[in-house]
Amino acid sequence: MNQRTSRLAVLATAVVIGAAGFAGCATGPVDRRALCTGFDELGKDLMSANGIFDNAVFSSAGDLADLADRYQGGGLSADASALDRISDADETDNFELERATSETAKVCGHPLGIGTTSYAETGGGSTRANGGYGSYGGYGYPDPTTSAAAPYTQPYTEPPTSSPPTATSAGDETSAQTTLQQQVDTDRAQVEALADKWVPQLSSKNYGLVADGTTYDHRAIWADFTTTRQSYPSALLLWSGDYTSYTKGDFWVTVANTSFPTGAAANEWCVAEHLDADHCFAKLVSHSHGPKGSTLPR
Repeated sequence: MNQRTSRLAVLATAVVIGAAGFAGCATGPVDRRALCTGFDELGKDLMSANGIFDNAVFSSAGDLADLADRYQGGGLSADASALDRISDADETDNFELERATSETAKVCGHPLGIGTTSYAETGGGSTRANGGYGSYGGYGYPDPTTSAAAPYTQPYTEPPTSSPPTATSAGDETSAQTTLQQQVDTDRAQVEALADKWVPQLSSKNYGLVADGTTYDHRAIWADFTTTRQSYPSALLLWSGDYTSYTKGDFWVTVANTSFPTGAAANEWCVAEHLDADHCFAKLVSHSHGPKGSTLPR
């Protein structure tokens, strides 16, 4: 990594050049604990930045790039490359950092800057109570700390495709967040079938949102989803951080399981269903299209 001159600049969510971290000087494979310590450090620096990213963010991004590249579980080369580009850049933003750590977040069990990693010896993963995803966030990845013979080399498994969660499994905050992620995993294949098409978006909630007289925690978000499903049983749940067409990556989004070639056609569906403009509008769900032009309000 190259040493940079410190400077500070305020952007929409952004940015300053950073000094490269020292992690790149080390060699050899690293385990999950080392990887996720770097991941949590970047998250802490990101949350402390408050929209003004100083050297610490760029330095931590460079350190994590090195750790991801040397992670002995493999599969993080894309994150490593993206983080390395960020560490060498003049500016970045929250959304770019979330995308650059998407696979690392699955290993560590929680999104960047939300919660911290747990290093439980058995059962493991980060717990929902501290903001993590529990058992690697419900992504379906086995916890590498549970195998004494080969603690970090167990193969990944596919996310669940059956046995969707029920409302009774979300009785408290911890299980509600787990249940939300399980629902996202269950619905993922059907949501992917809607990719790059316009769909009616029925709800979008994140933790702490205040709307319609409700302050949303994970139990309220799950209740919102199940209420919508009572009217639209085929409705699907997605995590906005999985798609580039969303401005923010921390929302649980409910969409109708139907697609249209244009946003106008999706909005016509909302009108036909007698849903108001605040609770139904056209959204493009995409892995390649940016947020601009991906929403068509009514």
